[in-house]
Amino acid sequence: MDKIILQQSVIHKIMNRGIIINKENEKTCRDFQIMISEKFRNTLILRWTCIDISNADNPIQRYHYECFKTDGTPQLCSIYYTNQEEANEFIWSLQPLYHQKYAIDHKL
Repeated sequence: MDKIILQQSVIHKIMNRGIIINKENEKTCRDFQIMISEKFRNTLILRWTCIDISNADNPIQRYHYECFKTDGTPQLCSIYYTNQEEANEFIWSLQPLYHQKYAIDHKL
């Protein structure tokens, strides 16, 4: 896959969505990454981690994904797997382009 360089305006569009996700979620969300995958051509994927700490003895961490066009416009696509093999294929195909610990950081 060719090296892709994200324009700052695209990062801002996608991370503005990250801020909304963070505000709408009662769980702690962090580690926002803009990624690409050969499985989803011409698509940028925002991946973030949410941690449910409502049970301190058993916190649950999950990855979440949203898709965007290459200009940062939201795409209405969902990422689902039919089996564990397909899930692993997708996860291993992801290549990070941009990483930000907390969504709001791109505004600072």
